[in-house]
Amino acid sequence: MLKDRHEYLLTKYNKIVGIYTEFDDLCKTIEDEFDFFNKRIETFSSFEKGEQSTKDLSKESSTFLWYQIFNYIIARLPRNQQAKEQMIQLCKDYYCRNRKEMKNIEEFEQTYRSENAIYWYSKKSFLYKIVNKVLRTESIELIHAFRVFICDLSENLRCQHKKIFLSKEKILHLYRGAALDIKEFNRLKQSQGKLISTNGYLSTSREESQARAYANKSSKRNDIVRVLFHIEINIEKIDKNIIFADITELSDNPKEAEVLFDINACFEIKSFQEDKSFQIINMKLSNEGPKIAKDFLESTRKEIEGTSDSIIVGRLLCDLGEYDESQKYFEQLLDKSNNEDRPWIEFNIGRALDFKGQWKEAEKYYNCAYNLMMEDGSKRLKDAAHVLNSMGNVLHRHKKDDEALGCHQKALKIQEKYYPSNQADIATSLNNIGKILTRQEKHNEALEYYQQASTIYEKLYPSGHANLADTLNNIGVSHENQNNQKMALDYFERALTLNVKFRPLDHESLKKTKDAIRRLPATK
Repeated sequence: MLKDRHEYLLTKYNKIVGIYTEFDDLCKTIEDEFDFFNKRIETFSSFEKGEQSTKDLSKESSTFLWYQIFNYIIARLPRNQQAKEQMIQLCKDYYCRNRKEMKNIEEFEQTYRSENAIYWYSKKSFLYKIVNKVLRTESIELIHAFRVFICDLSENLRCQHKKIFLSKEKILHLYRGAALDIKEFNRLKQSQGKLISTNGYLSTSREESQARAYANKSSKRNDIVRVLFHIEINIEKIDKNIIFADITELSDNPKEAEVLFDINACFEIKSFQEDKSFQIINMKLSNEGPKIAKDFLESTRKEIEGTSDSIIVGRLLCDLGEYDESQKYFEQLLDKSNNEDRPWIEFNIGRALDFKGQWKEAEKYYNCAYNLMMEDGSKRLKDAAHVLNSMGNVLHRHKKDDEALGCHQKALKIQEKYYPSNQADIATSLNNIGKILTRQEKHNEALEYYQQASTIYEKLYPSGHANLADTLNNIGVSHENQNNQKMALDYFERALTLNVKFRPLDHESLKKTKDAIRRLPATK
C-alpha cells in the first residue's frame, strides 16, 4: 500500500505526525494538532527567590513578575462599551475567514453579559483561544483591547473563589494533563524548588482520569513528553487573595470538573516522578507570588512617590524590560494628561528611549521633563533629581563628561537637601559622579565618592544587595587604577560574592567582575 511505503518517514523525521491516504483522517489529525497547540501549557516562567532589583532580573523572572502584577495593571485600565466594541471588532478581523467562529462572535456580541464570562471562556471557542494568545504576548496594547473580558473573567473567578473556603475541604488535589515539547519539559526540571507561574489562566481538573485522558489524546507527535501535573492546595494555609474557583456549575463542559486559576497564581515544583508513559510533576500552590508583587509595587512607589497610578503602571512596564510597551503607553497618556502628570510622562518616555539606546531622543524628553519641573519651582525640585541623573547618564554616554558631571552634582545637591541621608538615590548619584571622575582619571576623588555610596548601601542592605556589588566593583577599579592590586582584588572578590548571590549567572555585572579578577597579576 501507498501508506506502508512511507511509514519509515515517521521514524526518520520526528516532526511528521502521521501518514494518511484519506482526506477526512488528515483533516481530523490537523484539527487535533491545532487543539493540542491551543490548549497546552505553552510557557511557564520561573522566579529566582534571591533576585531583588528589577534591573537585575533574568528575562524569565521578569516575565514571572509581569504576571504577578498583571491584575494591578489591568484593574487600572478604563472599561466601557467602546472597549467591548473594540475587542469584538478585533475578533472579527482575526476570524474573518472562519464561519464557525464568526457565528460564535455574533452570538457573543448579542448575548454577552459580564456575569457570563466563565461560561464563555469554558466554551473553548474564539475567546478561549484569542484571550490566552493575547496574554502570552505581554502586549499592553492588545491587553488593553481585551481588558473588558479579562477583568470580567477574573472578577467572576473571585466571586466563585469564596465558595471553596466555605466548603469542608482542607486539602485539594488537582490535575492537569499536557504534552510538552522536550525543551519545555527540561526547563521545568531545572525549575525544581523555584516558583513558577503559567503565562495566562490555568485550567485543571478534580478528576485525575480526565487529565490523563487529555494528555493521551493531545498529539501524535513523537518529540513530546506526556505530563501529568499534580497540584496540592492546603486550603487552610493558602492566602485568600490567590484566586482559583471550581467552575463546574457555570461551565459549558461540566463533566471536566474544572478548577480554573486566575492569572497571578504561582506554584512551587516539589518533585518529578515517572509513571508508565507519564512524567508526573508534583507542585503545591504558593503564597509567595502576592508577596513578591507587593514588595515590587512598594519599591516602585518609593522611587516615584507622589505620582498617580497611571504613571506607576507605565513605569512597571519599563522596569520589566517592556520598553516598547512602556513608550506606547506613555505616548497615549500624553494626549490625555493633566499638568500634574505631564513632567513624569515626558520623563518616562525618555526613560524607555534611554533603555532602548535611543539617547538623542531620550535627551529631548528628559530636557522637557526637567523644564516642566523647574516651572513649578520648589514643588517639583525633589523630583528633578531623578531627571538630572538620567540626563547625566545620557551625556556621559555621549562622552560629554563635564556636562554630565554638572547634572549629577546638581542632582546630589537636591537630594542632600530634600532626601533622608541614607537614601539609595543619593548613593546612585555618588556612584554616577565617581564613574565620571574615573574616566577623567581623577581616581582619588572617584574613590571617595564610591566609598560614600558603599557606606549608604551597607546601612540600607546589611545582608547585601546587587547595587552594593556594583559599588564594590567600582572601588576595586579605583584601586586597580592606582596599582593597589591587593586592595583591588579584595573588593572584586567581595563584589563577586554579592553578584553570585543576587544576580542571574549570565548577568553582565557578574561577567565584568570575573574579568577584573582574571586580569589582576595576583590571580595568575
